[in-house]
Parts: sequence; C-alpha cells; structure tokens
Amino acid sequence: MGRVYDVAVLGAGVARLTAAYRLKGRDVVVLEAEDHIGGRTLSKRFDDGSWANYAAQYVSTDKVKVVELADELGVDLVPSGFHSDELRGNRGSVEERAEIDRWVARLEAEMANPRPATAPELDGISVGAWLGDAPEHVHAFFERWCGQLIFASTIETSLYGLMLLWGDQRTSAFTVDAVPRSNRGDTVFDGGTNSFTHALAQASGAELRSGHHVTAVARGAAGWVVTASSEEGEHTVHARQVICALPAPVALSVIAGLPAAKADALGAIRYGRNIATPIAVLPDGARGSIEPTAPSRAGAIYNTTGFVLKTPGDIARDGGCFHAYVHDGHARVIWDDPPESIRSGALRAFAAHHPELAGRVHWIGFRRWEHALPQYRPGRQALQGDLETSLDGLHFCGDYVTTANMDGAARSGEAAAAKALAAL
Repeated sequence: MGRVYDVAVLGAGVARLTAAYRLKGRDVVVLEAEDHIGGRTLSKRFDDGSWANYAAQYVSTDKVKVVELADELGVDLVPSGFHSDELRGNRGSVEERAEIDRWVARLEAEMANPRPATAPELDGISVGAWLGDAPEHVHAFFERWCGQLIFASTIETSLYGLMLLWGDQRTSAFTVDAVPRSNRGDTVFDGGTNSFTHALAQASGAELRSGHHVTAVARGAAGWVVTASSEEGEHTVHARQVICALPAPVALSVIAGLPAAKADALGAIRYGRNIATPIAVLPDGARGSIEPTAPSRAGAIYNTTGFVLKTPGDIARDGGCFHAYVHDGHARVIWDDPPESIRSGALRAFAAHHPELAGRVHWIGFRRWEHALPQYRPGRQALQGDLETSLDGLHFCGDYVTTANMDGAARSGEAAAAKALAAL
C-alpha cells in the first residue's frame, strides 16, 4: 500500500487551503484538478504591479476570518474603493425608486423577524413568488441583484437566500444578529486575490499536486483511497482522513457508497455559471494593441457588472484592470462560443461604456466558471445538515457547506480541519 497520508485534501481553493493550513504539521497532500492553485481566486499580475482577478476579489467588512488569515500570513489588504451597492444599478425614476424602496422595506422587515432557516415562508418560496404581482421594474431590480451577486434568477433564489446575502453580503439572514466587522473598511488583496491562496498554500507545508483530477474516492484498509488522473497517468493516494470541497455534482460522481440522504443533498445543489473577461488598460498617454478580432452575437450581453469592479486607484490616469464578467442568465447564451468571440463582445461592451479608455486596452482575460456559485434555491436550507455531515473520516467544506463567499469558505475549511484533527 505504501505511504498513508494523515489527510488528503481534494481541491485547492480557499476552503481546502485553509484546511491544509490549519493542519500544518500533519502529513497532508492536496490534489487539484486545475493547473493553478486557488480555485476562484485566480489572478494575473502585470509587470507594472497592477493585477487582474478572474473571480473572487471583494472583502467586505464582515469578512473577518479572511482578514484574520491575511494578517497571520502577512498578505496585504488595500481599500477597494467599491461597495456592493454599485452592482445593483440605478433604481430608475423617482416613482420607480419609491416602489422599489417599499419592497426593500418589506425585505428588511422579514430580516428583523428571526425564524428558523427552514421556515416554509423563507426557504420554501422563491424571490419571484414573494414579489408576486409587484411592478415589472421591481422584479427587474431584484432579478439584477440576484444575478449580479449570486448568479441566479429570482425564481432560482429562495427568500431566505436573498436575506442571507442582502446588504454587505452578510453572514446572517437576520439583522437582529450581531455581525462582527473588521475596522479595515471594504478591501481587496494587493496584487490580486491569488496572493492570499498562494500564501495559504506555502504556509501549510502540505504536498501540493496540481493537474490531478480526482476520479474516485472509496473506503480503504487505512481509511480512504483517492484515485486521481494526471498527464503522467493514474495515481492512488491513501489517507486516514479526507477533506472534500469538490463541487457538489463532482463530489456526488466520484465518492462511492454515499448514504442516500447525503447523495440527495449533493444532487440537489445547482450552480450558477459565469464567464470572466477582465480587461486591463494602460496609463494615460499609452496606446493599447487590442482590437475586436472575431464576430460576436448581436444583442447578446457580454458584461453585467457595468464595469464598476476594478483595481484601486485612478485607472484613468495610471491604468489598471476592470474585473468584468457576465453572470449565469446571460452566460448561458454565449457559453459555447469561441473565446475570441466572447473577448471581442466584451471589448465592444467596454468601448461603449468607456470610449475614453478603449484605445488603451492591452489585455483581455478569459475564463469560464462552470461551478461559479451554488444557488440558494427554495428548499436548500432543509438540506444543510446533510451537506455538512461528515462520513467516517470524510469531511466536507466549501461553497455549499456554508455561505458562498471567501469568509464562508475559510470558516468551513477550518471546521473540516478541526474534525480531521480530532479523528487522527
């Protein structure tokens, strides 16, 4: 059988790497299917010191666990110059704003009335059904908000899910609960979010194997046997404990012998998709070299952020990067199109929004995120206990085990590491 690790960690995103970091000093191996570590914290840094993020970047004041870990690791956080309210867009005319504000007040009244997360009037109803016969512009406002921040439509989001992520993307659905906050203000990671996960990986001391796609997880003589494939062929890893943060459908497909309740819970999780096209521009006076090189779909949406997410500082003067993406409802339309077509569509959208910067674009990234964020569909909270449950040395963490953001991921990774340590 050969070497038996204390813990095998499946995946190398924030949750998994936090778990590996908290297991420092144990014999740990981390298996990652991608050729990079960090999952959705993927970033690119340019020679001038600016950076581009492909997904996670915003650390609001309630993300105290991320701030705590950043301080432990010596990773710098800088003011973001951005607030999540900007993603919600303009509320329209005075009359339309007044009607939207009335519905926001109704939402906040629900948040001031604590009940179990599984209450049918919260977990059993979609936002669309809750809005009922509200005016079209009210539906459109909440549709845009759900799409922008949780990659789901109002018919795919429960009222509880909306409450959980309203405001500063809180960690509580109810405003009567105290939410700890850092004194840093809203921040981002200096140099890109990947600086955080790279620091976690290095500090963990774990053995890291990228390009290893997990194909099977089964019980073995010493605990668990994990099979993974890479360019070099098939590999088998033996471990006493396993920490799994694979996307729910992937976990369901590779773990053998799951109890029915666990399998049903994993099978019920659906993910919103996302296509990221971060756009980098040069300083004032410089000239970029990027032009549309392929046709894009007429009428398709290639950006849903309004280009409000960007690196800190004066981009108009000094250059920098816009963190641009198209969320699930619109990403489905162009999902299978060639990358150059999507890049061209994104550039045309950027030029329409920022004509003064279009000639300074020098790079456009591209990334399809098939499992971008798990959706808070009606009935999701009723599954939570089964999603969190460990199975004889197999522990779960990640985006569907707790709140789907960096702080939730880090907390779930710590919890899984604690369970593994207790069992070793």
